[in-house]
Amino acid sequence: MIAVRGEETTAVAGRVWGLGAIEIHDAYWASVGVSCVRLGSGVGPDSGADVFLLLEPEQIVVFDLRRIAETLLWNAADLTRVQLIEPGQSGYRERIVFAADGCVAKIERIYKAERQVSGQLLVAQRRGDAEIWAGSDSPTAAIGAMRRHRRLRIDAIECSGRRFHAAHPGERERVIRAIAQVWANPERVLEGICQLSTGVYGLEGDALTEQDRCVGPLWLGARSGGGRVEEIGPSVMWDSVPGKTVRVRPISEIFSPEFAKSSREPHAHGDWYDPLKRAIDFTVAAVTLVVLAPMLALIALAVYLDDGFPIFFGHRRQAQGGRLFRCWKFRTMRRNAEALMAELRKQNLCDGPQVLIQDDPRVTRIGKYLRKFQLDEFPQFWNVLAGDMSIVGPRPSPENENQFCPAWREKRLSVRPGITGLWQVMRTRAPGKDFQEWIQYDIEYVARKGPLLDLRIFILTVLTVLHIGRKPARAAEATNSLTSDTTGTMTKK
Repeated sequence: MIAVRGEETTAVAGRVWGLGAIEIHDAYWASVGVSCVRLGSGVGPDSGADVFLLLEPEQIVVFDLRRIAETLLWNAADLTRVQLIEPGQSGYRERIVFAADGCVAKIERIYKAERQVSGQLLVAQRRGDAEIWAGSDSPTAAIGAMRRHRRLRIDAIECSGRRFHAAHPGERERVIRAIAQVWANPERVLEGICQLSTGVYGLEGDALTEQDRCVGPLWLGARSGGGRVEEIGPSVMWDSVPGKTVRVRPISEIFSPEFAKSSREPHAHGDWYDPLKRAIDFTVAAVTLVVLAPMLALIALAVYLDDGFPIFFGHRRQAQGGRLFRCWKFRTMRRNAEALMAELRKQNLCDGPQVLIQDDPRVTRIGKYLRKFQLDEFPQFWNVLAGDMSIVGPRPSPENENQFCPAWREKRLSVRPGITGLWQVMRTRAPGKDFQEWIQYDIEYVARKGPLLDLRIFILTVLTVLHIGRKPARAAEATNSLTSDTTGTMTKK
């Protein structure tokens, strides 16, 4: 029964907005650019997907892909076997046993298995492998067919998460409830629903009255009119009447530039902000390059005398909208830096798809000073002049570092990348938090962007470079996702 005062109707078992567990599950993964491909379905992957979950027909999985994104990126395996471990498992639990007089008699420690395996799945990064999976009648046949095309590299990792089976009614409802708790903005993928109030979603055309008491996260399914609704989330109110099935947008549409532009909320400062910012960027960049021309010439000479040519390093990064461009800086690493990368990767201090090494031996003598005082970044004023970058914005990153988090990628690529940004002046360098803070502050900047925030970031950057005031992470460190800057496979952000 659903919680509607004044009427009692039988819920349409396990469905909301006309969608069942598998449809909701696949739409949720589509929201982050991941295509779910089921064994023997004959339905290939979405053309806009970056990553493919190879699932059995009734399999449903819920886990945080970001936790294994770095491993998927660096290992570059054809298939990755992900073993899902039930969250919250520990090696033992303790309980207090009281005596008859109320005093503590003893403390019992009850041991149990440290890990409970929920299930496993395969993650593929090649569209052809996903198509083979969809056309095969067993996992063994699918993997055999992939191996006939080439030598197949299969990796295995573990991740906290849960596996469900859509054939079981109880599990269908559990997985929809689990997704409703963690899925922000489902209306971007499910065409035909809207946010009725904060965190409360329902069909377009529905509305909450003054008598209704709803607290999100809450999904309100198709319901007949009348009656007072009282529900506190996290919760799902199932369809009480057969309603129209909402349309699930394909991944290629969700992340298209046209949809991304139309789905972004307008900023309070209106249409004048972007042209004004571009005019300021052009003026500041032109003046900086002219005034600092003698110093830039001396830096170029020092780089040449220290380690020869090339003087500049231009790495391919993604600009606004995903367009590729060369992000320029003075070369600060030795010409054989990439050859040293394999043996140095184990010293990486970063937790995401970046590399930071203490006392990095790849950095040249002059490069250490250029990085310390931010001088290696000055050629990026040319990128600003050309319109590829802005003075303030998210730092530009390569396409391969953006691909495992499309929702974050879409937001940060909606604005011009910057020489400095909110992440650079606010990050803490706390262990295990670097990548998370990168995502957090980039998204926050896009949501809050405006002239006052840009001015604040600019001032904090100047103070940081001059070693004045708060230094949560010196700008030199904040941009030091250090990697090879000789051939461009990895870079310093």
